Amino acid sequence: MPKAFFLVGPTASGKSAVAQCIAERGGQLIVSADSMNLYRGMDIGTAKPSAEERSRVDYAGIDLAAPTEKFSVAQYLAAVKPAFESGRETIVAGGTGLYVKCLTEGFDDVPPENEALRAELETLDFPALEKRAQEEATELYNLLTIDDRQNPRRLIRILERTAGFPPAQPPRSWNAGPKPKIVGLHVEREEQVRRIGERVERMYAAGLLDEARELMKLDLSSTALQAIGYAEAFAVLRNEISLDAAKEKTIIRTRQFAKRQMTWFRNQLNVEWIETARFPTLEQLAKAVADAWENIGATPVRF
Repeated sequence: MPKAFFLVGPTASGKSAVAQCIAERGGQLIVSADSMNLYRGMDIGTAKPSAEERSRVDYAGIDLAAPTEKFSVAQYLAAVKPAFESGRETIVAGGTGLYVKCLTEGFDDVPPENEALRAELETLDFPALEKRAQEEATELYNLLTIDDRQNPRRLIRILERTAGFPPAQPPRSWNAGPKPKIVGLHVEREEQVRRIGERVERMYAAGLLDEARELMKLDLSSTALQAIGYAEAFAVLRNEISLDAAKEKTIIRTRQFAKRQMTWFRNQLNVEWIETARFPTLEQLAKAVADAWENIGATPVRF
């Protein structure tokens, strides 16, 4: 069974920079666990590793699909599997908790996406969808966080997962087994807010509007259309909101997303948190992460 060193954290926690720093010194391969990094042409707004960074470190899980395509978790797992089978020491870094959970706890008993069922479920209003999830996917519904119970996409997915299973024999629950310990970066709220604001300014300075203008020429998937940063940039280009309003809205959505990420990590994963405030330089933080990995050991990757 292949193994890897995992590093998670919310947006703007510094996990990508830490992974890059460690891999540059140790020669590891980095597998991105970020659901937006997999889209080609969506580089600036996703804070994807730059071409220059990728010239120094080998990456997997990046630029796997066009922004016009739907891309499932199963497709992601299939795409990154060769990286873990390469024999190289591997780092998994990212903020998409579902990807990390599937890599560390497996993806067994999860049926493929059912387009007909999804189309049916998407016609339901939220109360009807919630009622159906409570009745038909009771076990998985009870495992959802409070935030996820308010997310129609999460409710639809658990109904898809239980489709075809009798009520008394639901699909295997992740929470039934032990959760392997992994490492995460925690940032104090004020510092995170500052970093998010700076990130948004850098995105626009780097040419986010130009990138968004090219994307608007395509028949984008719903994921790409609604992506944080891009949705606001599209609105600017359509003269629907001002640039300042777009920046502010992007900051707010990013902060909300970071909060949801932390809720997921705390409820769904077994994370040993490193307080980033304790380490004033990137090199010191990278050493703290490497030391934590040495103590915990590499985590088995399950497919």
